[in-house]
Amino acid sequence: MIILSAGIAALLFGVDLLLKQYVEENMDCGEEKEAVKGKVILRKVYNKGFMLHALERYPWLVRGSAAFLGAVLFIYDVLLSGKKGRRVEKAGTAIFSAGAYSNIFDRLVRGKVIDYIGFKSKNDFLSRLTVNLADLCIVAGLAVMTLGKLLTGAGPRSKGA
Repeated sequence: MIILSAGIAALLFGVDLLLKQYVEENMDCGEEKEAVKGKVILRKVYNKGFMLHALERYPWLVRGSAAFLGAVLFIYDVLLSGKKGRRVEKAGTAIFSAGAYSNIFDRLVRGKVIDYIGFKSKNDFLSRLTVNLADLCIVAGLAVMTLGKLLTGAGPRSKGA
């Protein structure tokens, strides 16, 4: 399970970095291209802060926090990988970690995260949101991790779980 989880994380991490690099090299900032029948918009947006550009005026805080949280996540990943069972939680953690590490990489290496997926919506707020595959992995990973925790807590606990 450790190799499978690491493989999933590496694949998602790599795909997101490749997509970010493609957008960086082939689109202008703010440029938009319609995709998926006009419902999905490819657009290049830089985010120097956290979600919704939070704390972007404090790049030192964003970078430092990202590095610290990345180290904590790595320790959690290592500790979880040593536990028996918990397959759903481990899968969710692999997906979450791939997204988190990709955005942390961007913050530490580029000084900003490249977002590139937007959605057409009648709601102005939703239409302005731009995310990347890493963000989607973080949300999906958290959902799977939560499901794994609930499933682990729902049944009888064994000494090896």
